[in-house]
Amino acid sequence: MGAYYTYLVSGLPELGFDMNLDGFSYEELSAQIMELLSEGDAKTVRFFLAFLEHREVVRRYMGASDEDARREYVASHPEMPDYQRRFWASSLSMMVNGEEDLAVELQGEELEAFLKNILDREFYVAARKSRNAFVRKWYDFDLVLRNTLVAFAARLQGRAPQEEFVYPGEEPELITWIKENFKQEDFGLKLRLSYAEDLFSALSLSDVYERERRVDRFRWNMAEEMVRGEDFDLNAVLAYFVKAGILQRWKNLDKERGLTLLRDTVAQMRRVRFE
Repeated sequence: MGAYYTYLVSGLPELGFDMNLDGFSYEELSAQIMELLSEGDAKTVRFFLAFLEHREVVRRYMGASDEDARREYVASHPEMPDYQRRFWASSLSMMVNGEEDLAVELQGEELEAFLKNILDREFYVAARKSRNAFVRKWYDFDLVLRNTLVAFAARLQGRAPQEEFVYPGEEPELITWIKENFKQEDFGLKLRLSYAEDLFSALSLSDVYERERRVDRFRWNMAEEMVRGEDFDLNAVLAYFVKAGILQRWKNLDKERGLTLLRDTVAQMRRVRFE
């Protein structure tokens, strides 16, 4: 049986999706929580949050001058998840070309996006093997949501999304289903997913900014639903991190900058895919 964190959870500020974010600090909350977790649970939380750090990890990797610099960086981060250790142990040529000592043609943002997708893929593989139920459930949901949004963005732009879906391993049945039902408003997902009605209610909004807000509200509600009745265990802490991360994202954005971010996100979804 996992640890219970009655004192920790009851002492955390209550979060609301539409709360006033003046004075809200994700970093301070994170530090407060991590200090009070057991060593094993802290490791689970660090793994859970590692997905959000992939772009920064890639930039650090690209900034490492050689194999010795990469090895030194790994040695200085003993808490690094195993899938990231494997990433740092691989040469750039091997990851991009599948062979050593070949010129890497990708550069800049394209190379960054390519490497990030390698990390994303490896993370999803590792998350499926997690001993924590919330980690497995959340990232199964996240992968479905991510691919649904890929299909939705492609349809808005009049493109076929076949080369843009993201997943580890062989093509999942759900991706095949979306392809076969691409012309349907909901990709046929209301027949497959209990939460599809809520998701497509959010996606039906024409205003890009408000649609993104509603999608994040949907994610927020899913996190709460997954831990209903688990008020003081580690799963509740993980769900709290999901909600705090959503709030921090919107604190960092005003409407104008938010729209710029969304345009960049759509452009990136068009460029990248798992190889």
